[in-house]
Amino acid sequence: MSFMHDPTEAGPSNGALLRFPVERRTTPTPELIRNLLPEYGTVYNLLARHNLGDPPEPALVEAQGRRTGMKMLGDITLPADPQAAREDVTRWFQPLVERMLRRFSELRDLTWEAERQTRDEIWNEAYQARVARTTMIAWRTGTRLLAAWSVLDEALIAHADASMGRIEQQATR
Repeated sequence: MSFMHDPTEAGPSNGALLRFPVERRTTPTPELIRNLLPEYGTVYNLLARHNLGDPPEPALVEAQGRRTGMKMLGDITLPADPQAAREDVTRWFQPLVERMLRRFSELRDLTWEAERQTRDEIWNEAYQARVARTTMIAWRTGTRLLAAWSVLDEALIAHADASMGRIEQQATR
């Protein structure tokens, strides 16, 4: 798996080149996470290539994420104002998003390093296996996060629509 490399920028004071991955430059959205998320087939093939077993089924991981989102909804009380409710949920959910972005950054760094390895074959094979495991962790974490995010987003949409208030109450049970 190879991520696109970001353009570099010259630093204003010393001319040093600094890289700013896309996940550090934009506001996290579900679409950004989906774009950064490795494909299940890629994860499966990487793990198989290194005899690391199969990744969990996507449907099971998504179900875990939805359960997490439902639990989060049960643990919070949404303010009456829809905008305030969205801000509260975003603030509460932000640590999970930041953890996901750290996973992507770690995967990007590992992949970048793996592409430049010149050491012996055994060491490089171990490093490639580490990249495969990290890819699987990033995929699993991202898939769960998106599923939880969708539950929260559905609840916020229902919360904003007074006629849908019962759906949110049912989701929190």
